[in-house]
Amino acid sequence: MISYRFDKLASITGGTLHNTKEASKMFTGVAIDSRLDCNGKLFVAIRGSQNDGHNYISAAIEKGACGIVAEFSYPDLTSIPSYVPVMVVPNSHEAMLTMAAAYRATSRARFVAITGSNGKTTSKELTYHLLLSVEPHSYRSPGNLNNLYGVPLALFGVPSNAEVAVLELGISTKSEMPRLAKIVQPQVVAITNVGPSHLESLSSVEDVAQAKLQLVHAADETVSVIINADDSVLLNEMKKIRDNFITFGIKSKADFYPDSMEPQESGTTLVVIEGNRFNLPLVGQHQVYNLLTAYAICRTLGYNFNEIDTENLSLDTAPMRGQLIEHQGITFLTDCYNANPDSMRAGLEAFFSIQSSKRRVLILGDMLELGKDTIKYHREVGLLLTKYEFDIAIIVGPLATYIAQEAEANGINNSKLSCYSSAAKCAADVKEILNTGDLVYLKASRGIGLEAVLDCFRNEEDN
Repeated sequence: MISYRFDKLASITGGTLHNTKEASKMFTGVAIDSRLDCNGKLFVAIRGSQNDGHNYISAAIEKGACGIVAEFSYPDLTSIPSYVPVMVVPNSHEAMLTMAAAYRATSRARFVAITGSNGKTTSKELTYHLLLSVEPHSYRSPGNLNNLYGVPLALFGVPSNAEVAVLELGISTKSEMPRLAKIVQPQVVAITNVGPSHLESLSSVEDVAQAKLQLVHAADETVSVIINADDSVLLNEMKKIRDNFITFGIKSKADFYPDSMEPQESGTTLVVIEGNRFNLPLVGQHQVYNLLTAYAICRTLGYNFNEIDTENLSLDTAPMRGQLIEHQGITFLTDCYNANPDSMRAGLEAFFSIQSSKRRVLILGDMLELGKDTIKYHREVGLLLTKYEFDIAIIVGPLATYIAQEAEANGINNSKLSCYSSAAKCAADVKEILNTGDLVYLKASRGIGLEAVLDCFRNEEDN
């Protein structure tokens, strides 16, 4: 984890140190949110579009922050206690990025960068768990710290003894990936797939691919690149950049592929790769792609699993990304951290692949940031529902109403469709709709907050 004296910090950032008597003081770790742990950390006050971190400097100090990065324009610099060193810079965010790049340069670890439209976090988590079986000094970025604010925080957490560090990189505009690439300087790049996501700023799937591939453009020929061979758009765009890359896939010829994939009654999937058996605790073929990404990364780093009991490895992933969980006798396939057309299709396919004689209930919400074709993409989901047999579809959010409209227009009885304007309103009624034994699929973009449905069951269990 990052730990510097404040005089060293001044030389890295080029900032001006106030309260210079405290120059020899050290901080360990960095915080940008005063609501989280600040004890002993450097608090970087960042001006955002919604909040200004300078308004929370006092709160951060009260929570134990041992130093501050603030901007010259902050009018209350002199009000900060004299025992707190303050690094004053023109732009706090830029200073944090500079710090991250400097700290990255000191690490002996090999860095892996995972990007893609879907599966970044799950692939990262699976990579980490595979690596732990062969390299105990492995690190992965916590949560989904994947943008120009999160990646620096992830880098600051890399232990000094780390041998491998796995980070996910996410973007919403073309300008972001080159900056992330410059900071992370990965030795291995993996791209899970490309699809219609962030189309408010990236105009097409090809545009998405080109933006993701900026990570490859920024890399020299010594950097290993791993891509999904079944993603034709990604493959075609990749071939325009270089011809030496590593592939994984299920349908196309690839360097890494499953020998077999067998869904189990428990809800897991038994996947065999190069003779290694893995119990994947996630449902659906799209989750096998995530495991293949992780496996390809480990093998590319030079590790093998010859001496490992892979069938008994714990392959956990982050919450709300495809786990089967049970509350009050109801089984939920929780896939509501994010959503776009591709992940919605893959998730529905996975849900209906589960063997069950119980009622099937869909709870589907808005897919956000899809640009000018937002309505079209939601209507396509409505049409897709006509392929499947289900008992109830609960539709949540203003955009998702187009799912219901298209489903009804194509023959699904109105009595099977129920619409709510928000997740909170849905949660208020859902306990009256669901029955013990139901199998329920939850899918929506994170901004819809569909976990509120789960919370109403969890909260009752906790009371």
